[in-house]
Amino acid sequence: MSSEMTIEEVVAKYGVNPDVTGNRPRGWWIIDKIEDEEESGNAQVGDLCVKTRDGGSNPVDPEAFRKGNCVGSSTDGFDCTYRYYYYRALTP
Repeated sequence: MSSEMTIEEVVAKYGVNPDVTGNRPRGWWIIDKIEDEEESGNAQVGDLCVKTRDGGSNPVDPEAFRKGNCVGSSTDGFDCTYRYYYYRALTP
């Protein structure tokens, strides 16, 4: 979890609660550097990343794509059982 923002601030800014996003949420943070997973998921610096166990043989949560301002998703390059959902800040 990111200590820079509260859940309430994240929900207001991104339109999604990262603690209940995905079938099995595992954590969240604000992206400060683009890595391979972020690039393949269409993420940018400043986006919200929600890490889940929605990869591999675990079912993907289709509702995660309909929440907030979802811009993409990717699986972990090392462990495909992890999926990342990416959200851009809402336009005020």
